[in-house]
Amino acid sequence: MTLLGCQIFSTIAQEGSFARAADRLHLTPSAISHAVAGMENECGFPLFTRTKTGVTMTAAAESLLPAIRRVLASNESLDQSIAQINGLHKGVLRLGVFNSACVVWLPQLVPAFTADYPGIDVQIYQGSYADIASWLKSGTVELGFLSDSCAQDLDFTPLYTDPLVCIAPLNFPTRRPGRVMAEELRGRPFVSQRSDTDADIQNYLKHNDLNVHISCYVIDDESMVEMVACGQGVAIMPQLLLTRQGAASSVQVLALEPPSGRSIGLACLDRNSLSPAAREFGRRIRLFSKEL
Repeated sequence: MTLLGCQIFSTIAQEGSFARAADRLHLTPSAISHAVAGMENECGFPLFTRTKTGVTMTAAAESLLPAIRRVLASNESLDQSIAQINGLHKGVLRLGVFNSACVVWLPQLVPAFTADYPGIDVQIYQGSYADIASWLKSGTVELGFLSDSCAQDLDFTPLYTDPLVCIAPLNFPTRRPGRVMAEELRGRPFVSQRSDTDADIQNYLKHNDLNVHISCYVIDDESMVEMVACGQGVAIMPQLLLTRQGAASSVQVLALEPPSGRSIGLACLDRNSLSPAAREFGRRIRLFSKEL
């Protein structure tokens, strides 16, 4: 399969449409259809199923997608290396990031990076820990912010220890001001996120034998704060988002006893194979984390 074929394959998989893939790649729909027919003849099996709303990948195509994305990532890294030798900086950097790092850190990191390297197209993918790990393994993103609890077999560099805290309504009583013991949370209604989003919180609950009743499920940290503030329950969350000015003005932020935290870091498949843009962004993140 040619490099152009890989680009067409990956773009159709992402867009779910031959027409949208043609627009993105500046090709005609007939050229896309012809290329797909050629790839299917070469592979010996169908790659896409046509439907009224677009196209979907066959099971065989899904098994090829990670390898194709790795080919494209390697080609992108090669192009960036050549451009770097020629004194140019151009290419694409794809980042995977969870909510609090996206809200608190990226506004401080990305604008400065793009100002210094305007030829690098920084693309940000926000999702859960599980999403980011999957995107890294499939080649959708090159770098990802993760907690060490979910890094598994990825190449992981720890950057920052983020304490877990309890947030509670302003009238929530505690035995000691500013602190709450795990046993004081038993029987309380909880506001929670999906298990793959807050794996560190789930580990804390399990370790302290807290079988909590979930009264409200949300998908992001800001919603969690608001639901706690209006009395839907208490929550355990990482402190990072609450460092923003005014983020915790409507709730109590209580230190946990026993204490716990998460180790936030930068993950990739192999740090030795990163593109020049990814290596430079990683270097800046490491410097940034030392100032936190």
